[in-house]
Amino acid sequence: MPDQLIQGHAGMLQIRPLWQESDGVAVICHPHPLMGGTMDNKVVTTLARFFRQQKISVVQFNFRGVGLSTGSHADGMGEIDDFFCVLDWIASQTTARNLYVAGFSFGGYIAAASCDRLLSDNNHQFKLKKLYLLAPAVQNYPMETLTLPEDTFVMVGDQDEVVPPQEIINWANARHFDLAIIPECSHFFHGQLPAIGLQLERRFP
Repeated sequence: MPDQLIQGHAGMLQIRPLWQESDGVAVICHPHPLMGGTMDNKVVTTLARFFRQQKISVVQFNFRGVGLSTGSHADGMGEIDDFFCVLDWIASQTTARNLYVAGFSFGGYIAAASCDRLLSDNNHQFKLKKLYLLAPAVQNYPMETLTLPEDTFVMVGDQDEVVPPQEIINWANARHFDLAIIPECSHFFHGQLPAIGLQLERRFP
């Protein structure tokens, strides 16, 4: 299915839905817009491929100010609003209500913060099945204040040059999250994309 434009709070949002016969849908959040992050990022597309292989519908999207999405970067709060605009659109398009959320780097923070808000909203119609955080940006955003599912999965490369890996490890261990440390792996998972699918397969659903 080709990319579409939907209405967001800051203008139009570019989304890429791929529907399957499923009661589940995955939403994937991309890296930092000001650092070149888009929904075409190779980690994001690897995540999307994994969910498609599990017969889960997938929606990738560009945050405001990225690609064909209008508006400008809003340092996280606006991007969380973008997530919920996408979620509301999904609810209007499908009866699938089992939700899988994944995010990479900055997108890991947006995914986590969005799930924190989702879990506090008793009126929301989606059931959060699993949260996957890859190299989440724990050092730049207030992730220690978030309430997240106990079975949240965190993945980090032991040679992450963007987010200090020990900070991610400490943050995940303090919350007793499921943690995978990938050896000889950088922040961008260069040469390690197959490890993403392997680790996710072990933890799905």
